[in-house]
Amino acid sequence: MDRRIFVIFLTVFIDLLGFGILIPILPIFAQNELLMNETLIGLNIGIFSLMQFIFSPLWGRLSDIYGRKPILIFGLSGNVISYIVTGLVLSGVWKSVLLLFVSRALAGFFSANIGAAMAYISDVTPPKDRSKGMGLIGAAFGLGFVFGPFMGGILASRFGYGFPTFLSAGLSFLALSLTFIFVSESLPKELRRAASTFAGISIKKQVNKLINALKHPNVGFLIFLYFIIVFSVSNIFSTFQLYAESRNGFNYDIEEVSYLFAFSGLVGALTQGILIRPILKFFDERKVFIAACLIMGIGLGTIPFSNHYLPFLLFSILFMSMGNGLCLSIGLGLISKFSGADEQGGILGLTQSLASLARFIGPSWGGLVYHFISFAAPFVTGGIVMLAATVMSMRLMREKYRHSTNKF
Repeated sequence: MDRRIFVIFLTVFIDLLGFGILIPILPIFAQNELLMNETLIGLNIGIFSLMQFIFSPLWGRLSDIYGRKPILIFGLSGNVISYIVTGLVLSGVWKSVLLLFVSRALAGFFSANIGAAMAYISDVTPPKDRSKGMGLIGAAFGLGFVFGPFMGGILASRFGYGFPTFLSAGLSFLALSLTFIFVSESLPKELRRAASTFAGISIKKQVNKLINALKHPNVGFLIFLYFIIVFSVSNIFSTFQLYAESRNGFNYDIEEVSYLFAFSGLVGALTQGILIRPILKFFDERKVFIAACLIMGIGLGTIPFSNHYLPFLLFSILFMSMGNGLCLSIGLGLISKFSGADEQGGILGLTQSLASLARFIGPSWGGLVYHFISFAAPFVTGGIVMLAATVMSMRLMREKYRHSTNKF
């Protein structure tokens, strides 16, 4: 593997590892130490992704103007600072609800430079290897979600809430050092855009692009389905830990919850990396997508009804994670197939941007209904939404792969 690509892969992995490490920690710390209610906890989890949604286009455009390497270095430097601030809050040095929100917003702001990382991969790989390069970015995401929560729960249980966060800061500093030393600039000066194009960056412009994409009868429908899938599973980002550690759940400690996250992440990774190929070899991908929506909905919706019976909970997580892995992979594949060759980047970029928005709305909704309705509400509502997605996705069987005529 090209050394530069490996460092970029490591950079993205560390970003997602740091995000994953905090998944089992933040809700419990916020509830027990900062006395935050579930609504505030959901907003705190979601603000990271909201900042990514808003600022990803900015970082991508700035990398077109100033080059990839400066943006990557700036983002990683900011990540080190944001993790240190979060660590100071979680270690009890500064116990502040406001500071926790600020630190998580900063983390999302600086981690939005993922667009620069993807652009770097595009710069240094020939067209025939482009998909493989982008696949490494996807693998970095998956591995971050597998190992992050597992590491976070175990380290927090044994060394305190602050230690895994400071570890994330150290890993980000390592990635920063490797990027500074080993990554050369990939965008020649003659190909960089004039600084005046900075004026083209606006939320309104992004919203208009998104509206144009959603108007297309095939691509828009698939992007909407993808949003629903991400929203549904994100529903539990801020509440699964609270449920598992409560009397309504299993009275687990943070380390035991981390094993559940690891199981979920491992199932998802195996599904996307191994199982999906033989499945699609024998079955139409649209039929698999419909079945995956149903499986995910059943798994997600039945989690709160495990009644302290661990095998039932594990089967629910198995269904949810396997269905989610199939839905996400096939969903992106279908979006790509229904899109024209000259608009892949624009449409897939908008899809990921909308997914970031779903990762903000999902935890916020989950925390809200957990707080005001019941502990089961985030799981049940997510399951119901996925059952609705199952019914909606049946129209895919009537569609052929017709390319979009819109330009993004």
